[in-house]
Amino acid sequence: MTASEPDFEPLPEFELDDYQAPPRPAPADATPPRRAEKKALGPLTLKFTGTGEEYFRIWVVNLLLTIMTLGVYSAWAKVRRLQYFYRNTRLDDATFDYHGKPKAILKGRLLALFLVVAYKVAFEIYPPAAGGVALVLVALVPWLLARSFRFKMVNSSYRGLRFHFTGSAIDAYKMLSLFPVLAAFIVFFGWNVAVSGRGQIGMGTVVLGLALLVLIVCTVPLGHYLLKRFQHNNAYFGQTPVFFDARPAEFFKIYAKAVGFLMLGTVSAGIFAALTHNAFEYVKATMFGWFFTLLYGVGSAYALYLFVTPFLQSRIQNLVWKHTELAGHRFTSRVTARRLLWIHSTNLLLVALTLGLYKPFAQIRVMKYRVESLTLVPDGSLEDFMCNHAGDNASALAQETGDLFDIEIAL
Repeated sequence: MTASEPDFEPLPEFELDDYQAPPRPAPADATPPRRAEKKALGPLTLKFTGTGEEYFRIWVVNLLLTIMTLGVYSAWAKVRRLQYFYRNTRLDDATFDYHGKPKAILKGRLLALFLVVAYKVAFEIYPPAAGGVALVLVALVPWLLARSFRFKMVNSSYRGLRFHFTGSAIDAYKMLSLFPVLAAFIVFFGWNVAVSGRGQIGMGTVVLGLALLVLIVCTVPLGHYLLKRFQHNNAYFGQTPVFFDARPAEFFKIYAKAVGFLMLGTVSAGIFAALTHNAFEYVKATMFGWFFTLLYGVGSAYALYLFVTPFLQSRIQNLVWKHTELAGHRFTSRVTARRLLWIHSTNLLLVALTLGLYKPFAQIRVMKYRVESLTLVPDGSLEDFMCNHAGDNASALAQETGDLFDIEIAL
């Protein structure tokens, strides 16, 4: 090595772009970078975004057109009404929808009108024959229920995915036979009272009446349970079945309490009538006594209705949805009888004060409270569940077109 040569290796050459500054230490309060992960879903409460002002316009137009068309437009009015309620019901920022065809609904209305006219004609021509027609109509109830459930489910959807219903008429007759049997027994009891000795009630009629009371007390809760079981256990969302695991005893407990409330209300009404008997007789003897008597009777009946109905509606809704499951996804409901009683009572007062114009606002109030009391408790990712059913929409509606009937049965 010569004196002119350095005694160390030269540094390698590099470009400026190759230089990388050492990483800076992150501050203590820095937020760690977000990872692309799925959002953990908690309970999802349903929302209802409809307003009384919006629905009032729909209600007025529906009412006017129904009157102008002598009831023909009622089928189209029902579709508009249901579409408004469905499309304003939201779950996880997505809405439901209703796809019913007015012509199919009109067929159901015409069928119902035909059955009523047949009963009326039979009664006018030969009154005893009206009982036979009534029994035929009662025998059709399970079939009508099955058709009604199928129509409503297959024309309902969520996020574009249709519901459908697999319950057949045979299944309906197996599950819902209590309804026609009970109705037939009531018709027979009425006929027995009508033909028994010109108003004289014998021991046989008394025994039959007591048997009818026992039959009603025993079959109504059981019939309601079987109805909900038939309705929910045959429902599907896409290809996923709905399961209903409530027991009849729970329905009997609710109805037993409702009967207790009814008896309590009856006793209270009797005490009030006894205390106001003199005042009632005085007003009854005036010029407008007949009108007061009518209002008093209607008011008393509706007071008993309000005394019991909110309790039944709240408890049954909570019970049914508590025991309903969809592929591990469960539901809860928090309707209270006290709140429902307040809504119904104030609605009645406001409808009376506005001569019926508050009715659409009243319907919105009830719907909003009952819908927003429902919560879905998902089992896992709801997005994954929907993606797995994206191809299941198939032709559920096409299988039901043609001769569907939608009978107005509120259950």
